[in-house]
Amino acid sequence: MSDPSTPPPGGRLDRAAVTRSTTFIIAALVLAECVSAFEAGMIFIALPRFGEIFDAPASTTGWAVTAFMLVAATTALVGGRLGDLYGRKKVLIIAMMASTLGSVISVFGDSMGAIILGRGVQGVAGAILPLCYGLARETLPPGKVSLAVGYISGAALLAGSGGYFVAGVLLDVADWHMIFVFAAVLAVVASVIAAFALPGSHTRTELPRFDYLGAALLTPGLVALLYGITQGPTWGWTSVGVLVLIIGGLAVLSVWTVWELRLAEPLVNLRALANKQMTLNLIGVAVLALGPVGAVQIVTPMILQAPASLPVGLGMSATVAGLIGGIGAIIGFAASPIAGLVAGRWGGRTAFFIGAVLFAVANLLILVGHKSLPVMIAVFVVAAVATAFAYTGYPKIVIESVPEDVTSVTTGVLATARQAFSAISVAIVSVMLSLWTVPGTTMPTSASLDLAVGWFVLCSLVVAAICLFIGRPQQAHAVDSPVSSDQDGVDMSGATV
Repeated sequence: MSDPSTPPPGGRLDRAAVTRSTTFIIAALVLAECVSAFEAGMIFIALPRFGEIFDAPASTTGWAVTAFMLVAATTALVGGRLGDLYGRKKVLIIAMMASTLGSVISVFGDSMGAIILGRGVQGVAGAILPLCYGLARETLPPGKVSLAVGYISGAALLAGSGGYFVAGVLLDVADWHMIFVFAAVLAVVASVIAAFALPGSHTRTELPRFDYLGAALLTPGLVALLYGITQGPTWGWTSVGVLVLIIGGLAVLSVWTVWELRLAEPLVNLRALANKQMTLNLIGVAVLALGPVGAVQIVTPMILQAPASLPVGLGMSATVAGLIGGIGAIIGFAASPIAGLVAGRWGGRTAFFIGAVLFAVANLLILVGHKSLPVMIAVFVVAAVATAFAYTGYPKIVIESVPEDVTSVTTGVLATARQAFSAISVAIVSVMLSLWTVPGTTMPTSASLDLAVGWFVLCSLVVAAICLFIGRPQQAHAVDSPVSSDQDGVDMSGATV
C-alpha cells in the first residue's frame, strides 16, 4: 500500500490525502504547543509544596518560574531564527526533547536546585509556539493556515489552564515528581507524533551564517532586563540591583540593535518590523500585555479565592477556582477555530480587534459584578474567547506582513515582547492593588480593584483602536509559502527531513 504522504507523479496529493495530511499536521502542531503551555502553567500550584519539602523560602522557589521565563523569552527568538534557517521541524523536535531533559533533571535531581536547573532547561520550550506558527504557514494549504493558527493559539490557552489543574491533581493523588513525569511523557509523545506527521521542513539552498554575535548580545541583555523587571516589586524599583539590571540590559540591547541593523542576514530582521503592519501589531501586543493579558494571574484568582467577608473576594477553594478557569479555557479552545475562520476571511486585524473588544467587555463585567459568582464565570468565558481571538489575530498579521522565511523569528519577537510587557504589567497592577487596602490586611479594597480593572479596560480599548489602523492583508506575503496556492493540493516537492 502506498504511503498517503508520498505525492504521486507531478507532486500533488489527491483531495482525501490532503485532508488527512492537513488534519495530522494541525493535530501535531496543537500537541506540540500543549507541551510548551503545560510546562509554563504547571509549576505555580507546586511552589508552596516545594517550600515545605525543601524548606526553601519563596524567593528561592520562585526561581522555578523565573528560570523558565528567562530561557523561554530568549529561545523564542533564537529558536525561531534557527528554525527559519535550518528547518522548523528539526528545531521543534529538538526543543521538545530538550524540555524532556529538563523534566528528567528535575525528577532525578530531587532538590530545589535541580528543579530550578531543570526548569531552565525546560524553558527551551519557549521556541515551540513561533515554530508552530511557521510550520503551519510552511506545510499547510493557504486556506487552512488561519484555522491552524486558531487551533494552535487555542491549545496555548487550554493547556496553560490545564497545566494548573493537572498539576494540582497530581500533587493530591501522588507527589511533585509526577508533574515532571507527566510533562516528560507529553513531550516525548508530541515529539514522536511530530516526527511522523509533519512533512520535512524546507531549508534555504544557500544558508547564511548564523548571527552568533547577535545571539550572544541578545541573551544577556534580554535576561538582565526581564530579571530586573520581575525583581522590581521585591527589591524596590530604586534599588541598585534593579537599576543595574534594567539599565545594563537596555544598554546591551542597544548595542545589539546597532549590530543587527548592520547585517544583511541578522538574527532578527528589525527592518521587517518597521513596516506599518508590524509596527502597529507589535505595539498592540505590548499594550495588551500591559493590560488584561499580563496581570490576569494576579487579579482573577484573587477575586475568586479571597475571603468573601472582604470587599474583594468570593471565598472559593483553589479547586473550584481551577475548575472555573478550566471551563473558560475549554470554551476558549472551542472558539479558536471560529477565530481562525474570521482571521482567514477578514484578516488578522479583525480577529485581534474582536479579541480586544471582548477583553474590554470581560473587565467591565468585573467592575459591575466581581462579588457575583455567575458574573465571574461569565468573565472567565468572555476572557477566554477574547484570548482565542487576540492570540489568533496577531500571529496572522505576521503571516500577512512578512516573508515566509522569517515567520518564526518574527512571531518570536512578539512572544518575547508579550512576556516582557506582561512582567511590567504585573509590577504596575501590584502597585495599584496596594494603594488602598483593607485595614489590618494586605488585601485590596474595591477602589484598588476598580483602578486596576479600569487600567485593563483602557488598554483593551487602545488595542482595539490600534487595530483599526492596521491595513488590510498584503496578499503578496499572505500566500508567500512553499505550499501551493491551490487549497486542494499540497506541493510536497523540495521538502527535506
